[in-house]
Amino acid sequence: MILTRSYLGEILRHLSLVLAGVIFLLALGAAVKASSTAQGAPVWVVLTLVPLFVGNALPYFFPVGLMTAVVLTYGRMAADREEVALRAAGCTPARLLLPALYAGVLLVVASYPLTSRIMPDIYRVMRELVVRSQIAAIENTNPGANEFHFQGLHLVWSDRDRDGSFRDVVVAVDRETAASGPQGSGALESGLRLRADRARMDVRADELVFRFERLRTLSDEQADSPWQASNTETTWLTIDLQSLLAAKGSKERFRPKALSSRELKEYLAAPEGKKEAELGKVELVYWQRWAGAWGSVPVALLGALIGWRLRRGGFLTGFAAALGVLLAVNYPLHFLGEGLARNGVLAPLYAAWLPVIGLLVVVVGMGLKGRGT
Repeated sequence: MILTRSYLGEILRHLSLVLAGVIFLLALGAAVKASSTAQGAPVWVVLTLVPLFVGNALPYFFPVGLMTAVVLTYGRMAADREEVALRAAGCTPARLLLPALYAGVLLVVASYPLTSRIMPDIYRVMRELVVRSQIAAIENTNPGANEFHFQGLHLVWSDRDRDGSFRDVVVAVDRETAASGPQGSGALESGLRLRADRARMDVRADELVFRFERLRTLSDEQADSPWQASNTETTWLTIDLQSLLAAKGSKERFRPKALSSRELKEYLAAPEGKKEAELGKVELVYWQRWAGAWGSVPVALLGALIGWRLRRGGFLTGFAAALGVLLAVNYPLHFLGEGLARNGVLAPLYAAWLPVIGLLVVVVGMGLKGRGT
C-alpha cells in the first residue's frame, strides 16, 4: 500500500497540473468565444459565460489529462529504473499497474456525477444565458456596426445620429419568423422587406419597440406588389421579447444533452408516443455517459503501458503520446459509434461502448506483447 499510495499521489499531482493547464487554455478560448457570442452585451454576461463554456468542455479533456498524468508517472518510473528495482523485489507487473487502475476508478467516481447531473445544468444555463445576452446586446448596440439581427428580424442602416437613431434603414423579417405570425397573414409567409428614412430602437421592460419614419416597401416601383404600402408619418413596431424567445425555444430541435441521466432514464421508460429517432438519441447519450466515465480505467492502464515503453518523464513527450493514442483510437471510435447508431447499423448501447472496447483491445494487445519484458 505504501507503493500504491506513493505512485497514486504522483499521478493525482500530475493530473492536477495537467488539468490546470487545460483549464487555462480553455478559459482563453472561452473568453474569445464569449466575447463574440455576447457582443454588445454588458461585461457581466461575458464573465458569466466564460466559466460555463469551460465547464461544458472540460470533461472531454479528462481522458487526455489522465493518460498524460499516468504516462508521466510510469515514464519517470521506467527512466529512473524504479521498475527494475521493484521487479527484483518481487513486485509483479500487475501489482505495479494498481496505482493506474485506482486512478482510473477515482476518475470514474468523480466524472460520472459531473457528466450525468452537473453538465446538463451547465448546458441549459449556458443556452439560456446566450439567448438573454442577445437581449442585453440590444440595449448596447455596437456603435461601429451597421447591421442588427435578432431572432429572424434584421436591420441594416447606412449611418447613425448622435441620439442613437438609425438612418436609411432596411428592415427584413425572414420567412420562418413571418410564417409564425397570426393565421391568415399570407402576405407575410414569404418574408417581409421594408425601408425607412430613420428608425429608433428602445427596450421597454420585456418589449422591443421600433419607431420608423416614412416606412415603405423596399422598392416603391413595385406597384404590382399585393402588400405595397407607404406611411409618411411615424410607424411603431412592438415585439414581445418573451413570446418571441418562447416561440423560438419551442422550435428548437430535441437536445438530449440538456437532460440529466435520471431524466434520460425516465424518458426511455415511457416510449409511448415518442419518435424512434429521439429514443435512439436519448439511449445513445445515456450510455455514452456511462462509457465515458468507465473509459477512464482502460485509459489509465494504457497510459501506464505507454509510459513503461517510453522510459521518459518529460511533459511534452507524455502529452504528445497520450493525445496521439486518443486521437488514433478513442475519438475515431466515438464518432464512428455515433454514426453507426444514427444510421441504425449498431444499437446505441454497443455504439456508446465502442471506444471503451477499442481501448481495452489495445491494452490487452500491449500487455501480451510486453509480458516477457
